[in-house]
Amino acid sequence: MTNYSKFILVLLLTINLSYASKADEGKAGLPQLDFNTYPSLVFWSIVSLILGYLLMKYLVTPNIKSILNNRETNIQNDLVKAKTSSQETEKIKENIINSQTELKSKSQLIINQALSETKKNIEKDEKEINKKLNEKVVIAEKKIMDMQKLVINEVINNAEELTLKVIRDLTDLKYNKIEVKKAIDTASKNILMEK
Repeated sequence: MTNYSKFILVLLLTINLSYASKADEGKAGLPQLDFNTYPSLVFWSIVSLILGYLLMKYLVTPNIKSILNNRETNIQNDLVKAKTSSQETEKIKENIINSQTELKSKSQLIINQALSETKKNIEKDEKEINKKLNEKVVIAEKKIMDMQKLVINEVINNAEELTLKVIRDLTDLKYNKIEVKKAIDTASKNILMEK
């Protein structure tokens, strides 16, 4: 407390005591209207106001101020944390998007490579199969031609024998085996040419 405030308190106390001694002399009436009690009332009012002011200034207001400062600091810290978290989230989101794009392009590249390799393998296998099939077809055609020749020769031989037998058994004609053979060969060639 300053010297000035101490001086005022001492002055008011002395004035109050002098008026208090006069008030005890026994005047009757309402104390609110007695001017001798005013200094005491003013003194205690000032003391109460000063005590209230000091309590507010040194006890209540600093606590409120520190609470408000702490609250403001916490709010600012939370805002900074939220901003950094938001930035980190955006970075992570961008990294994820970039990773997804990169993975999509890599997977598409792998798929394209696999498709091209598969096409090449299929074409290669197809060529090999076609080659083998052609070889088998050629062999089969050769076998068929050989069988056809055998069958035709057999048919011609059987035709010769049958013709000779028919001529011999059914007719009295004289025949020459060589001429019959030539006639059957000519007829068979004409039949085969027509096909």
